[in-house]
Amino acid sequence: MTNVSAAVQWWDEWQLRILVLCSLGIQWFLLLAAPMRKYTIPHWFRTFIWLAYISSDALAIYALATLFNRHANTTTAAKRHCVNGSALEVLWAPVLLIHLGGQQEMSAYTIEDNELWRRHTVILVSQVTVAIYAFYKSWPANGGDRKLLVSAVLLFVIGVFSFTEKPWALRRASINRLAAVSSMVQGRKEVSKWRYCFTELEKDKRDILDRCCQLKKEKETPPPGVGTDVVKRSQQHILTDRDKVLLILSDMSLLAADSDLKQEQRRHRQRQSLMGEDDSKEEVEGDLLGTLSPRAEKGSKRWLRRAFALIYTRANVVLTPAYLAYHILLAPFLHITAIVLFAASSKRHHNTIDVKITYVLLCLTAALDILAEPIRQLLFKLMSMADVAALCETVPQYNNLIRSALQRTQPAGVLLKCAAHVGYTQGFFVCQRKNLYHMLAGLIFSDLVEANAKGLDFTSYRSFAPGRRNWVLNENLRKVCGPEVQGSLRGSFDRGVILWHIATDLCMRRMMAENTIDEIDRKFLECTEAISDYMAHLLNLRPDMLMTGSRQHLFTQAMEEVELILKDIESQQQQPHSLKKLGRDILAKKIIDKAKAEVNAAIDIERVSEQGREIRVDEPPPPKYPLVHDACRLAEELMDKMGRRTRCQVMYRVWVGMLFYSASMCRGYLHAKSLGEGGEFLSFVWLILSLKGAKTLADKLQMPEPEPEPEPKPEPKSGPYSPGQEIVQGEPTATVATTADEGEDLSFLLPHSPRS
Repeated sequence: MTNVSAAVQWWDEWQLRILVLCSLGIQWFLLLAAPMRKYTIPHWFRTFIWLAYISSDALAIYALATLFNRHANTTTAAKRHCVNGSALEVLWAPVLLIHLGGQQEMSAYTIEDNELWRRHTVILVSQVTVAIYAFYKSWPANGGDRKLLVSAVLLFVIGVFSFTEKPWALRRASINRLAAVSSMVQGRKEVSKWRYCFTELEKDKRDILDRCCQLKKEKETPPPGVGTDVVKRSQQHILTDRDKVLLILSDMSLLAADSDLKQEQRRHRQRQSLMGEDDSKEEVEGDLLGTLSPRAEKGSKRWLRRAFALIYTRANVVLTPAYLAYHILLAPFLHITAIVLFAASSKRHHNTIDVKITYVLLCLTAALDILAEPIRQLLFKLMSMADVAALCETVPQYNNLIRSALQRTQPAGVLLKCAAHVGYTQGFFVCQRKNLYHMLAGLIFSDLVEANAKGLDFTSYRSFAPGRRNWVLNENLRKVCGPEVQGSLRGSFDRGVILWHIATDLCMRRMMAENTIDEIDRKFLECTEAISDYMAHLLNLRPDMLMTGSRQHLFTQAMEEVELILKDIESQQQQPHSLKKLGRDILAKKIIDKAKAEVNAAIDIERVSEQGREIRVDEPPPPKYPLVHDACRLAEELMDKMGRRTRCQVMYRVWVGMLFYSASMCRGYLHAKSLGEGGEFLSFVWLILSLKGAKTLADKLQMPEPEPEPEPKPEPKSGPYSPGQEIVQGEPTATVATTADEGEDLSFLLPHSPRS
């Protein structure tokens, strides 16, 4: 019992010291680790960042509660002699408030955290009240050391300001960004001097350069008859690419904003005309969508990082005059003054350990505020030098279905199945292919820069009707597409992804066995396989981003069917575990033969043995493996009815059509949410498509579909009438029914006549 009592006594003495030091350590870990979220880092490391994020507030609040309990019941005599703990402990209360303010690069971990700014405001008020009350109850009644008191007051000022920044940044990240963008477009919103202190400045020189480059051509060559001032007013309405990113991340429609902008400009011209102003100079309509710059691929990385910063960091407040004035001028002065006053104060009656801990807390907490920006910039430079992939710069892939099933049929596959049952899906069969992102991004971007994607509806990739536009398959490619290709694209999107994923894998296995593939076809096949595996990854791990309402169980069903087929094939082999010894083309042929030959025997026996009913025995029974069966039929059509070059083009273009359609139909909110988890390649595609002016989900919901052009009416044919006969225009004609008609009797509509 003596050891237990000694341990309890030691914990009572060191509890608060350990809590404040742990809180300081977590803040330094977040300072070093939070900037890495803008890069592709392992999932386990993100888990540690999340644990530090949620434990930082809990630890600081628990430390404040411990401090409150130690000093809340202090009597007047105890305050005079500082019986219940050292008086230096009350200096730790404002330091804990600074820790509760968090780090600039870590205001929110998920996008839902931004909606909790009201909760953080309540926590701010309550914890500041607790800290001030504990300080009041614990400070010596005779006033104590004046220098120490002033140091504590300065630390409280820093703590309250730092803690206030967190709910402020969360609130600015949760509000709709469209209001600010719209006011900039209209050019009519006036900001007061007070609001100007809390309004973000356009400090980024690259954004200003983009705006200048975007308007340079119009400034140099104004249209004939149009004044320079008119062109200047029109150019004020054009948004930069940065503003468009904010717009689409808020699930807003660029086409709707472009339409409103043009209507506003037309009304402005009408007002000028009614007021008798010179209307000979025609107002130039600004194009909100504009054209995609050739530098947009490099700029997209900066836009994605900027979008991440606005949602998950305090980037939306760091460029405000109030924030800059506080962190550049006021905060360093307050920190240095507080440390100097503490160093000059008397420490004879204080515990030596508490004095050392206070020095550590004050100095390292000051370094958190003053040296944070240089440390972050150094980390960014080191990550760039290490060539670490940034947001959305990787193509995570789920290994193709057959290869995954091969792994799961091996003895070690039991462990993988157990891991899947306990919910371990992140990183499950996911691989990163080197240099794959740059190759795919280059091909996709080159296609979009040259294409006229403004107002393009990507749904047309599945259109095969004659005379209808198909943006990805030209007329020659559509002619060679048989019923299996057309049926797979016209069906449900998620099922089409599964069918094409299996069919692509089977075709790749048979084509790679040939030695006649040139370098161009090999590049297209590599991109095709990459997109196929990536879409399978989305269906399995992120079905909400693939398409709203996507059924993840289709992937599981297809996996189980492939496993059963492989087990049947392996049972027919002479040696166990001999599937890996089979060639790629041989295994693909065996899978196709097995899937086509197997039918549902139970249903077939029931149909044959059933009596007393009229059944069609000649109807083929349903396949035992429906998904793999349909995918094999699709693969056979691609292999047998198309040449090698045509097959490569069809598979590549179909997958590009699926990828673009999935990206355009995904909500901006989901893309913004995925940025907090490292981002998806789909977000890069979606961003380029949106800035190019293609139709997104918000555009399809907000803007009406264009009406088809009316077909020209055929000219009336000349009838059997005499040259002098007049034709009465506009009189309706009716078809006279003959007695041979067997339609419904409508004689009751005729006036009754006397019977003869």
